[in-house]
Amino acid sequence: MAEFVEEIRERLLPEYEQMKTLGICPDDQIRETKRKRENLLNKIFQSQRSVADYADFIRHEKLIHKWITEKERSQGQNLSELKHSIVTRIIKLYREGLRFCPNEERLWDNFIMFSKKSIPHEVTGIYEKMLAYHGDKPTVWCNAGIWVHENVGNIQKVKEIFFRALQRHPDSEALNITFFIILLKEASKMSCTPTSKTTPSEQELGLERAALVYRNSKTKISNVFYFMKLLKGCEGEQYVNITASLQKEIIDDLMINFSREESVWDALAQRELQGLSMIDLKSMSLKSSIIIEENIPQKSILATGDAEKSQTSEDREDKLFPKGKSIWQVRTLKRRIELCVHVYQVGVRTVPTATMFSNFINAMLKLNQDLTNQPILKRKCLAIAFKEGHTFKLMNEDHYYACIKMLLKGAKGVENATKMLTEATHLKKTLLYYEMWMVVYMTENNDKKFLEIFRKAKDQLEPATSVSLWRMAITFFKTRPSEANEKFLKFFKDAAMQLSLEFAPFRADYLEYISATSTLDRTRREYDELSKMPPPCLELHRKMADVESKALSVFRVDKSRWRKCYENATHYFGKTNSQVWIDYIKFERDQGDPKNMAHLYERAKSTLDKQLVDNFMTEFTLLKAII
Repeated sequence: MAEFVEEIRERLLPEYEQMKTLGICPDDQIRETKRKRENLLNKIFQSQRSVADYADFIRHEKLIHKWITEKERSQGQNLSELKHSIVTRIIKLYREGLRFCPNEERLWDNFIMFSKKSIPHEVTGIYEKMLAYHGDKPTVWCNAGIWVHENVGNIQKVKEIFFRALQRHPDSEALNITFFIILLKEASKMSCTPTSKTTPSEQELGLERAALVYRNSKTKISNVFYFMKLLKGCEGEQYVNITASLQKEIIDDLMINFSREESVWDALAQRELQGLSMIDLKSMSLKSSIIIEENIPQKSILATGDAEKSQTSEDREDKLFPKGKSIWQVRTLKRRIELCVHVYQVGVRTVPTATMFSNFINAMLKLNQDLTNQPILKRKCLAIAFKEGHTFKLMNEDHYYACIKMLLKGAKGVENATKMLTEATHLKKTLLYYEMWMVVYMTENNDKKFLEIFRKAKDQLEPATSVSLWRMAITFFKTRPSEANEKFLKFFKDAAMQLSLEFAPFRADYLEYISATSTLDRTRREYDELSKMPPPCLELHRKMADVESKALSVFRVDKSRWRKCYENATHYFGKTNSQVWIDYIKFERDQGDPKNMAHLYERAKSTLDKQLVDNFMTEFTLLKAII
């Protein structure tokens, strides 16, 4: 260790001379750099050193290197020799730190990251050393294999790394997937021409190696998403044609082992939409175990008289793959949508779950985001998804909401929406269903039906959850003609009189409306009634205090009614809210009554919870100072 530190000190001397000679920085800055480095050297020389000491030194040297690089750029000087010296020192610090603490994985990662830029030719060797200590982590093996493949290009070395890794971690999904994709990449570069009639091509042999990795792994891994990732890997642009038989093998295994998984059907349906049809894979072999059959007639799945015109610009072939070079038949968008919907329909019957229907409906909703091509077909496919989800009673609230919006745009919209919501609420009574139902009648201004649904919802839902329904009713009747004004006021008053805590804000809103549209006497009567209703509402008292304040400035009425608002606020909230006392004291201050202020001060101290008294006293002191 002493030799290592001494070597660093010796190599630093010419660096300082060079920095001084080239005028890179003034003498005082060089002295400060020397001092910092000496402190860092002393730390890694001591017996009680830690990996953090090495990390600090490395971080400092990287900052110096960055600073030198900026000087080189700004001054136009060639400082490559100086920078190389710093890089060499950083590498030595990494190596020494890893000799001291080889189990520090993060230090290895940082060293490799640094070496990829500074000494890329040594990275493979660094990975090998790291694996000696961290070979228990599949990620390290993956990173090593990827580096050798992408930067060294030695496929034999790559295979050796992954064979060793899989001996140690045979059930690692990450290792198997990474090796599988690398073998596909290699196969895509190979010749597809056989050397003889009896000898397979290099590409076929390469694909067989990937298939062997898959077959070996499937005996050890039983996670459906692993198989899905491999299938997705085969769909890459450069592999999608050459891996057709491998795709079919993976799909067959998925259908045998995971046919009850919603994600499998979702993926297969999306493949049909992309143009990767199972029909084409089946045409390669008559021995398929796949369930999906091409039993859909060539005409639209929507056998109605309003089918879209054929042979339009949007119905022409989509050139997903070059003709003559693909095993995939080129299909129109219309046909791909039909095949996609068919797979979803098979899926929802095979796996009739809420998740499966959700996948189906979400896919159709996504299709309907772009109605440039095949708009009628897309809307009808969405209608099919909604209808089946509703029929199976497995549609969620959000999808009901989207369905109702769609229904209201069509003929007999209210009638169809009402029928669907009647059936939905019979199955499950939720706030959102009733909100949608009320919106349906709001759109056609049907007071009678609106009230009927509101009352039904009020009876069947918990009061605390129905606040939004009351707000909808109040808003609805507020916008109705003047003859419905009494109905609006009744709703508003009923909401304000509800006993649930969630309805308390209605009281202040109702009082504000009455004060703006009626007399002061009526406003006071309403306030007196509402202030006695549980639960108490602080905003109600503040609102009335504001009303009395404005009335006093106009009518010169008695202040006792104004004072009553503050008295009520302290009565109901004086134990837990110090601000109501401050507001009351401010009121008495404005009336010029110091005696009442002192009396309120004592009442507040004896009423407030103990933890609030100190804060109140501080605020009161500030208030007195202002006075």
